[in-house]
Amino acid sequence: MEIYKGTGVLQTGIIAVTKSISTLMLATSLAFDSLTTEQIRVEVERANGSNFEITKGLMFLKDFILANTYGSDAVVSDSVRGLATVAICEICNNGSIHLFEKDVIKIELRGLITGETYAINGIEEPQTSTEIYSFEHKSMGSDDTNKDFNVDGYDILVLDKDSTIEEVNYTFANGQVVKYDLYELESLSKSIDPVAYVKSDGTVKSSFSGKIQLPLLAVRNVNIRKSQGAVVNLILRNHL
Repeated sequence: MEIYKGTGVLQTGIIAVTKSISTLMLATSLAFDSLTTEQIRVEVERANGSNFEITKGLMFLKDFILANTYGSDAVVSDSVRGLATVAICEICNNGSIHLFEKDVIKIELRGLITGETYAINGIEEPQTSTEIYSFEHKSMGSDDTNKDFNVDGYDILVLDKDSTIEEVNYTFANGQVVKYDLYELESLSKSIDPVAYVKSDGTVKSSFSGKIQLPLLAVRNVNIRKSQGAVVNLILRNHL
């Protein structure tokens, strides 16, 4: 189901979707590495007022895609349609988001580049579900050198690949603490998902510049130690 397709606008405005969908298929004429200012907001507006923010406000489109395509999915392209980036982004597990009467899914894109094409399609499923994903942005300030992040209930982490990071410690559900450096984390990420991005020219990339996608299976806490001088961002996907 096509939700939006346009060229030459800076933002889409709020698009209300009244049909139940499980997945957003996001596409643009820009190559993934060229995404910069684009942001996305997705929420479920309930008729009873109990709204559910999937993206917790605006989120960079690049981060949203990275948090959705780790594992079995890959960022691909469609040269026939002139789309250098096509990403399948699930927003609900085990079916389409269950919508009660007068509920709507609201989607908005901002920070778009004039002259580029952006498209949103919604994928329907034969059953509905209330297991809606949510995405959160967390960070370490430039002066922070040691910080803990509670990741209980989250399944995906997208981490800035920043040279100030010295060590990342995972605390697992059994209490064991495992220490990694960035090289080890990136290598583990590639081994789990060796096909991250298939570019328009057929080139296959196993990682993305500036970011590391990581699984959080059975991880309860992530501790990051770094030197001062840079803000380090984390994007977490909550698997309800």
